[in-house]
Amino acid sequence: MKQIYSALIFMFFVSGSYASTISGSVFDKNVNEQLVGATLVLQPGPVKTVSMLNGKYALSNLKAGTYRLKVSYIGYVSIDTTITLADNQNLKLNFALVSNTSSLNGVTISAKGNKESDRYAKRAEQRADNLVNIVSANSIAISPDITVANVLARVSGVSIERGNTGDGQYAIIRGMDKRYNTTLINGVKIPSPDNKNRYVPLDIFPADLVERIEISKSLTPDMEGDASGGVINMVMKTAPDEFRLEGNVGAGYSQLFSKRPFDSFNTSSINKQSPAEILGNGVYAPVSSFPYNNLVTGTKKTPINSNFSLTIGDRFLNKKLGVIFSGTYQNTYAGNNTSVLVQNATLGPAAGPNATMTQVFPDYQTRKYSSLTNRLGLISTIDYKFNADNTVSLFGTYLQLNEDRVRLTNDILLGNYSYNGYIGGFQNNNQTQTRQNLQSIYSLILHGNSKLASFFTTDWSLVYSQAKQQLPDYAAFNTSQQISPNASGTATSLSYGPVSVEKETREWTRNTDRDISGYLNLHYSTKINNHTTQIGFGGMARHKNRDNYDNQYKLSPVPDADSTYQKYVSIPASQFKFIPNTDALGTAFSNPGVYTFQENIQAGYVQAKYFINDRFDVLFGLRAEHTSQSYDSSLPATIAGKSASITYTDYLPSVNTKYALSNNQALRLSYFKSVLRPAYSDLVPYQDNTGFATDNFPIQGNPHLQHSVIDNFDFRYEVFPNGLDQFMVGAFYKTITNPIEYALVQTDFSANLTLSPYNFGTAHNYGLEAVFRKFFGNVGVSGNYTYTHSVINSTKKFTYVDPADNSFHNIEVNQSRPLQGQSAHVGNFSLLYKDGKHKLDAQLAAVYTGERINTLSLYKDLDNWERPTINLDFSAQKEFSEHYIVYVKVNNLLNTPYKLIIKQSNKAYSGNNKLPIQDSPNYATVENDKFYARFLVGFRFKF
Repeated sequence: MKQIYSALIFMFFVSGSYASTISGSVFDKNVNEQLVGATLVLQPGPVKTVSMLNGKYALSNLKAGTYRLKVSYIGYVSIDTTITLADNQNLKLNFALVSNTSSLNGVTISAKGNKESDRYAKRAEQRADNLVNIVSANSIAISPDITVANVLARVSGVSIERGNTGDGQYAIIRGMDKRYNTTLINGVKIPSPDNKNRYVPLDIFPADLVERIEISKSLTPDMEGDASGGVINMVMKTAPDEFRLEGNVGAGYSQLFSKRPFDSFNTSSINKQSPAEILGNGVYAPVSSFPYNNLVTGTKKTPINSNFSLTIGDRFLNKKLGVIFSGTYQNTYAGNNTSVLVQNATLGPAAGPNATMTQVFPDYQTRKYSSLTNRLGLISTIDYKFNADNTVSLFGTYLQLNEDRVRLTNDILLGNYSYNGYIGGFQNNNQTQTRQNLQSIYSLILHGNSKLASFFTTDWSLVYSQAKQQLPDYAAFNTSQQISPNASGTATSLSYGPVSVEKETREWTRNTDRDISGYLNLHYSTKINNHTTQIGFGGMARHKNRDNYDNQYKLSPVPDADSTYQKYVSIPASQFKFIPNTDALGTAFSNPGVYTFQENIQAGYVQAKYFINDRFDVLFGLRAEHTSQSYDSSLPATIAGKSASITYTDYLPSVNTKYALSNNQALRLSYFKSVLRPAYSDLVPYQDNTGFATDNFPIQGNPHLQHSVIDNFDFRYEVFPNGLDQFMVGAFYKTITNPIEYALVQTDFSANLTLSPYNFGTAHNYGLEAVFRKFFGNVGVSGNYTYTHSVINSTKKFTYVDPADNSFHNIEVNQSRPLQGQSAHVGNFSLLYKDGKHKLDAQLAAVYTGERINTLSLYKDLDNWERPTINLDFSAQKEFSEHYIVYVKVNNLLNTPYKLIIKQSNKAYSGNNKLPIQDSPNYATVENDKFYARFLVGFRFKF
């Protein structure tokens, strides 16, 4: 017992002798803002720590004595001081660091590493003239995401439309469909490789290339006026102040392919040109021009995904010349398992004027998608600083996204009997579809900044950009088999007929979009009534030239000698010919999908930023945009819509006000008018089977479509407290005249549906946004929530039989609904851990997307809705010796499915005539996609 008391007394005195502490905050002296991750080293020892996410630090359990303390932060002048500690002293020390700027031969060089930091993003949001959200490269690196599209899913007010691999492709901002957004690289608009639309598929951008992503939600007069939802500006990496070398190697796998094999095909036999391009238009193509090799599929089990990136940069010639190169390559195996109920275009009448029509499902399909995507991104920048006021830079980028996809479809034609408790089938169809999708974007930007006088500056850009997409030999091989039940009511057994070869389709599609643009901005600083005023004026011009090519062939099976059909043996053994023989010509000679489209846009603006006082400023002005469009297709001259010329001018006023309540609080209020120009193929009346959503429906343009005009109002309160903490809350309201949305229409007398764009009167869209981020030491929470409400009226068909007199009625009714693609509720929540001392970061991130309309029906109450989803992702990284990082990223931990439903009473939920994939009596499920989780581990280095 005496030994225990002695030990306790010894521990008490030892702890007392080490009870001294040094604590406080590290902040920027100029802006009085806490610095996160500043390094503090105490000698002798050494004892080392870093400032936490709220800018605070603590050095604990120190002996009494004299120490040397050094405080350092990248881009700032270090502080080196001597302090003396007494026993049991709690010393409070705050350190104010000064930005490290040096002048060499008249060229001001400042630390640029901060431009990729969370702190820089926060300051840029605070100082912006308009409403903007910014995601830093640092946030992207520690997030679970490797593409820009997936990063955007975590931004306030942004939801993502995903492709058939589960990855994000397009952003929907504040409930405004993707067509209402604009994508920029370094502030310059780029063309889209999409074969139908203006909006750029965001999954083509590897996240490793960006310095930050800026999402502007209000426009200023010097910004192009065709972004009503928002502007997504990707600021690419810039030349560093000193030598920089960093890279990344990662590997992982998709859980889907541990459950089933990955299907692949041989792309080496694919002809990049169609037979008509090789042989000439009007020449009959032989069957030998359509080899079977790219339709023969193989399998592999659990293929490995891989990521590689490298960045190198430095400054030369006494720091005047800056050079950087960055490249990244991602090889990803992904896919999904899909179940679909095909919807019929022809429906029976409702049982009365107050009853509802019921959707009919003639087919049930199961699909297995297997996609190998190769994503390549290359950027390079050369900049030269003549002096502090005059610089010039040349930026180039090449982006490539190639996808090799196999889709295996089983299609059962449903009958009027039941089998094993479900509706049985009369015909079993199988399709093997192979597709190679080659997309690329190339852009070259020459940019300059000049100070012509102390009060007069200018900046300019000359831009050449090109986007291409090519789908060579998009092939589909089909077989069919009859099914016979042993009874017409409830069958107990089925018999199957022979498998026959059906028609084979081959299609070649390509498009090229070229932009030549010029921008000029002039800035004049003066005083009006003794108030600082910044006047800006300038303009831009863009010449766009787009061409589109589409050629389709149908090959008919050769019947067996003793039969009226060809019995299926294998794909290589199948024999085909052209019936009629004119099918050998293809469709290019009279296909409206072969067209050229030209667009010229000229714009000019004038704006003024007037400082009413030190706290209150207003930026206002007017922008004028003139649009001239023309297209010519291969349709016969007698067909309406073969060609057209369209011209209009829009005047777009805007005003952005900001009132600073304090150094870290502000109120913002803005108004701007914007436009939406129809996509090129929205105007050309050709039927396309290769664009978005066409795994279910073809798309056909509408030459009568009008451009949309939108009035936008925004308000936001924002506060930026200590460290990386922030809080924002705001509201928005939009009135959309002639909104453009896609609707299902019946274009012929068959039961087939086609998606076509239409104007839908006037729509109203409004909502609330909230953003928060708060850290408690090393642990933090961040998130955002957006509520959006919109109202638009659609004209719908409604047929019914009046039970009073058995009379038939076919009428049109107005039905109010939200905007297509708009979720009323969108939210993100992340649990963050950041241990600066041990260089450990972790993040558990959830994204909630509420229900939204996916596809508009021709009929009342039968729109297709996406079910709400919760996606959960995880990431973590550990840094070693300041140069090496090991990381892990896991996506879709909950295996969240994608579901489409129709909000109708579901009579096929139970009973002997159940339909597959049904999970509620209150709605009918028409599609269910499963993607499963994806895992990635990797290693990064930086010097």
